[in-house]
Amino acid sequence: MIGSCVGPAPYPELVRELQAVVGRESREQILAIEGRLPDVVIACVGGGSNAIGMFAGFLDDPGVELVGVEAAGAASLGTGRAAVLHGARSSVLADEDGQVADAHSISAGLDYPGVGPEHAFLRDSGRARYVAATDDEALAAFHRLARTEGIIPALESAHALARVDDLDAELILVCLSGRGDKDLATVLGW
Repeated sequence: MIGSCVGPAPYPELVRELQAVVGRESREQILAIEGRLPDVVIACVGGGSNAIGMFAGFLDDPGVELVGVEAAGAASLGTGRAAVLHGARSSVLADEDGQVADAHSISAGLDYPGVGPEHAFLRDSGRARYVAATDDEALAAFHRLARTEGIIPALESAHALARVDDLDAELILVCLSGRGDKDLATVLGW
């Protein structure tokens, strides 16, 4: 079993339920601090575990836009096709013969050629939308957050941060999915 929301049932549901604590606690905290729900919730998506957990707290709120950000070189929701990968039908990077294609991201956590099936459903139903960020955009967002807030984000989360300025919203909730000290060698070597 891996930590992402991929694979055959019941693994995607198990991971979503375990990660949903992030969405529920974020919902409670933003209501307590801001007195209202955010306009947008945005999170990075590789296999999709942190995003599906964050989104779980807001799925029943149609006024909250859900945005997932994939790595441009691993955008299975943006450029993939329906296929079975690791025992689940979802959106997968594949060539014209249906063979799984290579994925690329500066972030090892987003370097996956598929995505959890619930994300494909959310995309297809229109409940969430998915966009991409390049390696360079993620690095710029990584540096900006470190410089302006003193927070070193994970490179995964930096992809979501790279799309924040594109949003036409007053109150945006960003899921920072992990700490960035593990990524410093990659960032410094880029």
